[in-house]
Amino acid sequence: MEYIALPTSSPDFKLWFFALLWITPPAAFQGVSAAEPGMVDYNRDIRPILADNCYKCHGPDGNQRQAGFRLDLENVVGLRLESGHTAIAAGSSSKSAVVHRILSPDADERMPPRDSGKTLTPGQIDLLKRWIDQGAAWQGHWAFQPPTRPSPPLSRRPGWQANPIDAFILGRLDEQGLAPSPEASRETLIRRVTLDLTGLPPSLGDIDRFLSDTRPAAYQRLVDRLLSSIRFGEHAGRIWLDAARYGDTHGLHLDNERSIWPYRDWVVEAFNANMPFDRFTVEQLAGDLLPKPSVSQLVATGFNRCNVTTSEGGAIADEYRFKYGVDRVETTSTVWLGLTMGCAVCHEHKFDPIPQKDFYRFLAYFNSLTERAMDGNALLPPPSVKVPTAIQQADIDQQRRRIAAARKRIASALSTVQYTDPGPAKKKASPKRREVIWIDDNTPPGGKQKSSGDGGGWKWVTAPSHPPHSGKRSTLRTARGLGQHFFEEATPGLQVAAGDSLFAWVRIDPTNPPREIMLQFHSGNWDHRAFWGEDRIAWGRVKTPSRLRRGDLPQAGEWIRLEVLASAVGLKPGDVVRGWAFTQFGGTVQWDTAGIVTSAQQGPRLFASLAAWTDHIATSGKGLPQQVLGAAKTPDGKRTPKQRATLRNHFLVHACQQTRGTFAAHVATIRDAETRISEINTKLASSLIMRDMPKPRATYVLKRGQYDIPDKARPVQPGVPSALPPLPKDAPANRLGMAQWLVTSDHPLTARVTVNRFWQQFFGTGLVKTSEDFGAQGEWPSHPRLLDWLATEFVRTEWDIKSLQKLIVTSAAYRQSSRFHPEGHRVDPQNRMLWRGPRYRLDAEVLRDTALAVGGHLVEQPGGKGVKPYQPSGLWRAVGYSGSNTVRFVQDHGSNLFRRSLYTFWKRTAAPPTMLTFDAPSREACSVRRARTNTPLQALLLLNDVQFVECARGLAERLLSEPGTDKQRLIRGFRMVTSRVPTPQETAILSESLASHLREYRSDPKAAKAMLAVGEAPRLPSIDPAEYAAWTVVANLLLNLDEAITKN
Repeated sequence: MEYIALPTSSPDFKLWFFALLWITPPAAFQGVSAAEPGMVDYNRDIRPILADNCYKCHGPDGNQRQAGFRLDLENVVGLRLESGHTAIAAGSSSKSAVVHRILSPDADERMPPRDSGKTLTPGQIDLLKRWIDQGAAWQGHWAFQPPTRPSPPLSRRPGWQANPIDAFILGRLDEQGLAPSPEASRETLIRRVTLDLTGLPPSLGDIDRFLSDTRPAAYQRLVDRLLSSIRFGEHAGRIWLDAARYGDTHGLHLDNERSIWPYRDWVVEAFNANMPFDRFTVEQLAGDLLPKPSVSQLVATGFNRCNVTTSEGGAIADEYRFKYGVDRVETTSTVWLGLTMGCAVCHEHKFDPIPQKDFYRFLAYFNSLTERAMDGNALLPPPSVKVPTAIQQADIDQQRRRIAAARKRIASALSTVQYTDPGPAKKKASPKRREVIWIDDNTPPGGKQKSSGDGGGWKWVTAPSHPPHSGKRSTLRTARGLGQHFFEEATPGLQVAAGDSLFAWVRIDPTNPPREIMLQFHSGNWDHRAFWGEDRIAWGRVKTPSRLRRGDLPQAGEWIRLEVLASAVGLKPGDVVRGWAFTQFGGTVQWDTAGIVTSAQQGPRLFASLAAWTDHIATSGKGLPQQVLGAAKTPDGKRTPKQRATLRNHFLVHACQQTRGTFAAHVATIRDAETRISEINTKLASSLIMRDMPKPRATYVLKRGQYDIPDKARPVQPGVPSALPPLPKDAPANRLGMAQWLVTSDHPLTARVTVNRFWQQFFGTGLVKTSEDFGAQGEWPSHPRLLDWLATEFVRTEWDIKSLQKLIVTSAAYRQSSRFHPEGHRVDPQNRMLWRGPRYRLDAEVLRDTALAVGGHLVEQPGGKGVKPYQPSGLWRAVGYSGSNTVRFVQDHGSNLFRRSLYTFWKRTAAPPTMLTFDAPSREACSVRRARTNTPLQALLLLNDVQFVECARGLAERLLSEPGTDKQRLIRGFRMVTSRVPTPQETAILSESLASHLREYRSDPKAAKAMLAVGEAPRLPSIDPAEYAAWTVVANLLLNLDEAITKN
């Protein structure tokens, strides 16, 4: 062969020096030999070489491109170089400059160059030559082409197939000369599929029912039952939350707690309801932009409020707003597109056709949110939404029905009222001083209940545990420090006259007295305070009406009336009190009946004359509906008929001496219902959501990705990557349009990326191993035709998640035995062709939840705030700031110790250590593929962690509580952990271990006592301690078996 000698200074030399620098073996599937005969596929065999090693200097990134030459475009085939040679001569490798450079005998000209440390193998060189000799057929990147639905291939083993998936699997096995494995045992199958669909093991009852069900389709019925379990959504949701980078804290700086757990619960509920994936997508990315979005749809948008945020001193708001936008682009593109769009922040993507401009067009979708970049690390940085539970919503709906019914009765009564204005009334004498109760079984109308400090919200208590002073109930607060419950904006307020006094009844718990109690009154501000006890609450100025001491704490254990002159706390005649606060420092305090001793007219002033009332409210009306005040202030001659009716109706119902009594009961019903709704609202959870600004923020390409260097010559509008299909013509140019575009039926990526992750969930590895990257740097699919068939099937079934997962787990491929086979391992050591069933270590959450379930401790309470089970002390403090509300870990007790791991409070700067030890991500960023390691620390944790030892004790207690011999108990325990019956040899080993530990603990009662003291779960005192401890050790052994921590 003649070698083409190019001078090292020529453009051609520079071109191929950069093009072939760092060439390494292709990232294609290992099982496809580079030297095997047959057609070479550009996407599978050649593109990975170019992408991995050439695109850096000769790819999409124009800023880094050398010699102005691109290898990512089809025109490289046949391109004439300045030397006259052809870069890639289709049909002739001998005439292609690239091959000459690779094979050059001159070490200074050979590619890769010697200082790169790389040498192409003969197989790699053969691949390149064969591709060129076969015509150098070019293909667009496979993942950017819409999937077409292939027909399942014909197979030599039609009887093995359970559904179309298996035809594609068999086709690839046949190509490799491999055969599928037999079906796994029924015990293995029920354990495998139960773990995969619910994240929990089957119970012995589940196993026995399945083994005894000899009817056809028993396995399909099992799958249907698992898919309908609430456990399904909890397990599927846990996997999704990795992608959503969900956490219970902000993730940066103080890493304070944030309230977004309703989003986690929304995800669980969506999976359990089998929400179609297209709707699942739209509601998370743009639920707030849907017409009249529901609370649920708003909560769903928490997906893109899960990103880490900061409020660190010195941080620049514009910089972090940009960082948040970058995170949202990277997360959205990873989860739905399987693309690394973040690589185009600073420059053109070096490997995929994603120009820098496309990155900023996509970022524009997220650049107009109303959130504050510096969010104060607050619990609820806006925007947020209140989220009622089903019970709370039912109560609210009931109260709204009461209000609607009362208003209907008022409207009916108004139609029958005959009213004639009597004209001006005679002046009445001032009322005598009297006691007016303002607060008793409820706060006054309009009062918005709130709370602050320690002790939670408003807590109403009743007899017999807490008898009230009067009425049916009173309020109670227990606080360690400063705490208060209060209300504001009551309408009408308390009118203050000269000589008036304010009072409240209080009862101090004699077993837990406070250091100080305080009454506060709001009349334009809160600077009206009286306190009893120590001066611990540093509000206002000492010895002034804003901080007036009235004496020592009242007698504990009795109801005592507190009373203070209004003038003493700075309230003047004519002031109106609209808020009241019950405040304490420490202790347990019960508050009840409160009000005013007054000579002023309280409540609404009543009139005989509509005209007189109208004139009165036009000048001094406060707290009335805006439409009423507006009508009153409109000159009589200019009032519309609607305004006149508004004034007349409000007057007759609320202010007319003659008719107000007719409507009093209905008005009271409305106020009672509104107060009840207000009470419920104070207890509602809240969650962070998305909202856009009314006017979009301008977006520009940023030079080198620097937040403060916008290229004003390159403004961009929201848009999708140009290498992918455009938005539908009728799609809005906002997040809603983008979300709808993602789930169009012909989108090349969304369905492929999603079904690949579902496949990964069940087989451990996706059909595309790099589930986060479907671009040029990603791996070629092991079964490309199967991937496309699953993607089109997903769309055909209207994005039905449960249907797709049922299809996968009912396939014969999934149901194969996972036993090792030498020939299969020799040909396909990573099992990418799926010649055996899946086998790998369980995820962190599944390991813990399995131990809880087998140990009898699992508390299956769905939803709610994150809980704090055991963890080593000091971990949070080691990474925390003194001003953070998560600097100190306060462990929960009782049932919260045993909730599913999904509900564990997730502090991102110090994630739960058990989870991290078993490779859970920190969730500081999107993660769609977990690593799997095997380390000594994992074994130490399973053997010694409090939770796992406690679960072993729970399993021991379950076994000892059942009748039977020790052998029968050992067999039962082995089945509970592994789902199968132990062999005689295994039973003998367990029996020997039990006997040995029994002797040990009988000779050392202190050691037995120490073993049984691990954990807070109560133990049965009726069981002999030595026997209890010995069985705990054996149970611990069972929980550490390879079969216990592995899905076989």
